[in-house]
Amino acid sequence: MTHKPDKTTLIVGINLGLLVGYTLFMRLVNPDNFNFISLFWIIILHFATCLVLAVVGNEKGFLLSALALLLIGFSTCVIGLGK
Repeated sequence: MTHKPDKTTLIVGINLGLLVGYTLFMRLVNPDNFNFISLFWIIILHFATCLVLAVVGNEKGFLLSALALLLIGFSTCVIGLGK
């Protein structure tokens, strides 16, 4: 028997994977001058997209993703700016 993840877990996992993906991509493209302001705007766009999809699609997975993006993304930007 294989355990199939529910839809909410899958949505949150994909969105967190996207966050990690574009953060690493931005870091690898320009390692000497990592631009946290650009990352901030990408995270805000991703956050807004998740909120719209949560309202339109009535999916709690997108709402949880939006909250996780807000917490993790904000922390990433604050820690990065502190260096």
